[in-house]
Amino acid sequence: MTRRRGADAGAGPDASRARAKRRVTWAGAAVNLPLALGKIAAGLLGQSAALVADGVHSLADLATDVAVLWALGHSARAPDREHPYGHGRFETLVTLGIAAVLVVTALGILVDAAGRVLAATGPEPPTALALVAVLVALAAKEALYRMTLRVGRRTGSTLIVANAWHHRSDAASSVVAALGIGAAMAGWPGFDAMAAAAIALMLIWIGWKQGRPAVAELVDEQATEADRAALRAQLARSAGVEGVRHLRMRQHGAALVADASLLVDPRLTVTEGHRIAEAARADAIRAIPALGQLVLHVEPMGHAEGYGAEAAPLRGEIEGAIRALMAEAAPGASIEELRLGYFAEGLTVEIVTCLPEATRMDQAGIERQMEARLRVFMPRLVQLRLHLAARH
Repeated sequence: MTRRRGADAGAGPDASRARAKRRVTWAGAAVNLPLALGKIAAGLLGQSAALVADGVHSLADLATDVAVLWALGHSARAPDREHPYGHGRFETLVTLGIAAVLVVTALGILVDAAGRVLAATGPEPPTALALVAVLVALAAKEALYRMTLRVGRRTGSTLIVANAWHHRSDAASSVVAALGIGAAMAGWPGFDAMAAAAIALMLIWIGWKQGRPAVAELVDEQATEADRAALRAQLARSAGVEGVRHLRMRQHGAALVADASLLVDPRLTVTEGHRIAEAARADAIRAIPALGQLVLHVEPMGHAEGYGAEAAPLRGEIEGAIRALMAEAAPGASIEELRLGYFAEGLTVEIVTCLPEATRMDQAGIERQMEARLRVFMPRLVQLRLHLAARH
């Protein structure tokens, strides 16, 4: 039994949170475009490889801002026929793309910096223009990082948090660039290229840090033990639940999805077991805000495995045998209802029947005769009960 949170009403993620994520991403794009072009121009004019590398990093930020906006537009859609689990993994896919852009950009910067360090002639020292430009960029990117991270945490979006750290990595690279430029201006020209190399290594580390969780989600890695323990404890507290097993949980976009088996009293009806599971599901989703979807399977406590669950004959076979035996033992009798109990030790059978007047007084004899004959077909028959239906 499964329900999608909010799917009954056809609604997607919370509209205000979606707007906040779009606004902060547009703000990032508006800052990154002039910042990237300005840093590259200032780096070229100011003779700073570190500042050019920093500008390329900002261009990568701009590209990821565009990708984030695309992902937000898709992930905000409600579940549909082609995507019954929702569109949350569009965010995950773009998060992985952001990480890949960081690593590829870093490798290019690293190769260029290595070439400059190994060059036979020393590079010209950067000018004051490069130092001023990098300090302005540092202030802008740190402010953008703080604003984006705040929105990402408030909305629970791993994509926005990843983009915030992308801004922070740009700010950190500006710090390194500023140190390299300052050292080069003070008489150590090689420090500018070394700063560019340090920025590249920093980008590779951040790319790994942001990309690893995205890969884990895309390959359906199990959620943390703490998250699973919280859900298991919540389900175990639900009325009528006697145990929880086979609990699995994974990340799906900004939400957690899970499935589990609930163990209930084996004597309950299917409808009561269903009601217990629905109540447990609703309580769990209310208690765990990060839980977006929960699938629950009801199983009989103490009898979820073994003969009754895995090897016993199904209803069609049993019903055919019983009808044939009833026709022999009580010709003219009708079977109004057949109740089967599947247990680890064997099967129980209850038959509600209308017997002809001539045989109604011999109900016990018919019951014994049918049980003996049925045991030939079902050696693990635990009990057979015959009940007379009221005549209309």
